[in-house]
Amino acid sequence: MTTGTARIPIASQNESVAEVVSTETESLLTLLRSFYFPEGEDSARLIREIATAETGSLQVSLGARATPFTAAQRTDCTRSSFVWEAHLNPGKVNSATVVDAYEDGHGRIAVKAIGVIPVKKFTGREVDVGELQRYLASIVLCPVALLNHTSLELQAAGPFTLRLCDRKDSTGAFVDLDLSKDGVPIGCRAQRPRLAGKQCVLTPWSTCGSEFRVFEGLRFPTRLEARWDFPDPFIYYRSQITSFHCVR
Repeated sequence: MTTGTARIPIASQNESVAEVVSTETESLLTLLRSFYFPEGEDSARLIREIATAETGSLQVSLGARATPFTAAQRTDCTRSSFVWEAHLNPGKVNSATVVDAYEDGHGRIAVKAIGVIPVKKFTGREVDVGELQRYLASIVLCPVALLNHTSLELQAAGPFTLRLCDRKDSTGAFVDLDLSKDGVPIGCRAQRPRLAGKQCVLTPWSTCGSEFRVFEGLRFPTRLEARWDFPDPFIYYRSQITSFHCVR
């Protein structure tokens, strides 16, 4: 039961966007910030972007062969924006490049053969929703957004669950971040658009991170997974972070 309210800055760089939140939300945010910023928040407030490199595998469907990839991602800490560029089957002549991105309020997915020849491109409302959800779930790699994102909204959606959305978004996209009782992020989940044939179908989706380390005062995971949880649950994305860089 809510016993009162407290005003805390979701975006500390601009006091005018501070949100009135419940004590449940405040308590969960305090736990989460304590986990992500073990050395304090002052130095983290100077970070504008997180740049990561990774290696892993993608599986397009249950039972399909996993495809290795290397990728780089740049995640904005001040607004909802990211670009993920992956090279599938790196080193092979027929390697493809996949770009997932959310910029200026819109998502896009593009596939290029040999890294340069356009093969497929997906845009539209469903892609906007899905790519924004991917950004919101990337809070695990970009916790500085908890401090510097000017339109990020977080509300308690359960005893140990925070719901994340962007106030500037008009699609209603959100993800739920589940925490342990100690404030350790367990994973994010949402109903996310999934391409099924020529249609997009809302499908239970979840992500998680593990093997956390501390670098430049931030705690971040070195291993990531994402899965579709219906109709046949399977992990379609496995990744290991090989480089983590804070841009100030």
